[in-house]
Amino acid sequence: MIRRSTPAATTAILVTSHPGQKTLQELERLALAGERPRKDYVQLAKLVDGEIIDMSYMTERAGASARLVTRLLGIPAGQVTEAFLRRRHYRHVVAWADRLGLPLALLLKLTRSQTDLVLISVFVSNPKKAFLLGRLKVHSHLRAIIGRERQLEIAAERLGVRREKLHVEPRAVDDAFWRPDDRPADRLACAVGWEARDYATLLEAVNGMDLRLELALGSIALPEPGAHGGAVSGGIENLAARGLPANVRVSSKNPKELRELYAGSAFVVVPVKDVEFDAGVTALTEAMAMGKPVIASRTAGLGGLFEDGVHGIYVAPGDAGALRGAMERLIGNPEEALRMGAAARALIERDHRLDDRMAAYVRIVMDSGQAGLD
Repeated sequence: MIRRSTPAATTAILVTSHPGQKTLQELERLALAGERPRKDYVQLAKLVDGEIIDMSYMTERAGASARLVTRLLGIPAGQVTEAFLRRRHYRHVVAWADRLGLPLALLLKLTRSQTDLVLISVFVSNPKKAFLLGRLKVHSHLRAIIGRERQLEIAAERLGVRREKLHVEPRAVDDAFWRPDDRPADRLACAVGWEARDYATLLEAVNGMDLRLELALGSIALPEPGAHGGAVSGGIENLAARGLPANVRVSSKNPKELRELYAGSAFVVVPVKDVEFDAGVTALTEAMAMGKPVIASRTAGLGGLFEDGVHGIYVAPGDAGALRGAMERLIGNPEEALRMGAAARALIERDHRLDDRMAAYVRIVMDSGQAGLD
């Protein structure tokens, strides 16, 4: 079960939060009803009998000091304050974001406090985060860091984090929700998500092809230029207002609708900028779990996700010609596309199942003797 009262919980889990965030009860209800995939941090909380410090927690149960900090400095600062002030109530604290875990580690270091803190990291090479981890050496107060291979290599090689603290974990995906569908796929492909995407190159590549492309962005209201990962597409500030090729459509999808889109697509293409973190990995693992071949930019963050020519096709970032060639290859060779899709699903079942990955997280979180503080 998921704990509701802080003093009884052994593990606190801080997650990225925002106004309007679904409550734990809503997430569980929707997952049980088959309306959305199971949420990774909810599954972890069940396994460790933990308490999640999310938006509903901050609104309903956070202490007065944390509420004040939230009003003055924002939600992440309030969550960090709450976890710090109540740290003695927990055997373990898990921060499911760099923006939460690194400031908390800094606070612990400045106050010479001892708390068993595990960080689930995405982007430690970001300059602000790298400053905290490398220059201020807040890793002294992180017992373990869970993340993807390339970012953890950077943590060890550039930022001085001890390797025994670093735990490479593949992306988890709910393979029960994202599952193969036997419906025939027509000349339709899709691209999903916005973070660090290079849709300018994709639009150039697909223009004039005998192929329909749907861009499922999650929301037509796109992030401002300069946001995390950059503007959505290297200069496209609003795809909905842009003159798109006749064979391209922009949409917003809920999880069930997105599953339908994946199912009807011959393949899924995820072009991203040449970034060091694994932008695009969520869409790629969802598509692979659906048994779809994928086309992805071979970036430092994505390069090891699958085997080129076996589960999908890699192309060089920003290469419209190579991207078009990969799409033409899959459209022109449906049997090869089917083989890649089946192999992609098998890879997900082997390495990326949500239940397996959360069980691995539990072993790391609960093993307080691992690595220790510096």
